[in-house]
Amino acid sequence: MLAQISNNTVTVTASQSSTAAQPDDAVFAVTVSSGVDKTLDQIVAAISGLGITAANLVQIGPAPYVPVTAAPRPGAVPVPTIQWIFQLVVPFSKLKDTTAALTALQKSISQNNSGLTLSFSLSGTRVSGQQPPNCNLADLVSKARAQAQDIAGAAGFKAGAVVGLTSATSAAVPICSLTVRFALGMMFGQPEPVITISATRTNAIQADQVLIGLTVQSPTTAGLDDITGALTGAGVSGANFTQVYTTISYTLSGGVQAQLNELVWSFTLTAPLAKLSATLTQIISAQQTISANNSGLILSFYVEGAQISPQLQQSQPCSQAALLADAQAQAKAVAAAAGVTAGAILSMGEGSSAVALQVAPTFISSIAGNFTTGVLTSGVGYASILGTPVLPTPQPTCSLTVQFQLM
Repeated sequence: MLAQISNNTVTVTASQSSTAAQPDDAVFAVTVSSGVDKTLDQIVAAISGLGITAANLVQIGPAPYVPVTAAPRPGAVPVPTIQWIFQLVVPFSKLKDTTAALTALQKSISQNNSGLTLSFSLSGTRVSGQQPPNCNLADLVSKARAQAQDIAGAAGFKAGAVVGLTSATSAAVPICSLTVRFALGMMFGQPEPVITISATRTNAIQADQVLIGLTVQSPTTAGLDDITGALTGAGVSGANFTQVYTTISYTLSGGVQAQLNELVWSFTLTAPLAKLSATLTQIISAQQTISANNSGLILSFYVEGAQISPQLQQSQPCSQAALLADAQAQAKAVAAAAGVTAGAILSMGEGSSAVALQVAPTFISSIAGNFTTGVLTSGVGYASILGTPVLPTPQPTCSLTVQFQLM
């Protein structure tokens, strides 16, 4: 509990642990693996019977990526795949039925020659948005007044009327904290009584971009111009250089161990989600072109994940009306707990945009790539450690701070 005396007032911040609400929703992670020729619409159509839509997509491709540590030398090249990860939330009452439906679809989807495979897991539980926060505001006010009286009494004063209330509300998680400002003695000369509420909401926007990682392995004599020239010459444009490092691999031939030093050049490429299949097809073609040129270069790629473009985020701002409604409801609640009334709006200020993760990480148990003696390689695609969490696409948040007259 924090306290401060200034301007003939004593201010106390009281907080409490939110009473844990009973979880009433089950959260499934549904992963569909496909070739690069599939689109999001085709994936959704294959699983639409579960009630899943494109809005349930939380990520594309496993993460994090395990960096290439050696070049895939002549041999079999793995077939590139994409993992489309969806979140399916159902009430506990439908848990058994949903599990049965997922199991049936998992079997049928692999038997109908669709080129798709489905896996799922019960990744956790959550409290539905229908359950109100379990914060006891009246108790917070009582605690704040008791603390304020202790502090004021030590200075020979008395904690009087409430002249300020500050609280916050979030559509994502309950916030059980309240700052109360009490007058010291008479009200004469006190600051203007106000109630300040900060309301926060997550702006749920479906990702419209995919971030693709590119790596090019080369002899140590190659320069950045050589690499970028090879990429553009093979039809890959718009790739942004991120880093370069040395990799060392060892081979054993005739009982003699040989060391091979190479450079690994890393790039990122952003593509519209609607054009993901076409973009990956072009990269695969570039792989073949670069390999056929006998340049000593090897191109690999992996899907890093989905993201929201700045243009889309700007075109879909948070609802200020909803934020104001949240603030008004919270102001009314904290005012009632303190025995006062929230009056007219005195001021409003938009908070800064942030990024929040809306769902718990999805755990993928898979690994892809070429494996040779003592090294991990990634010929086309990605690699993930068993049990590595796949983080959902970050969602932007926005907030609104409103000051009400305290009456």
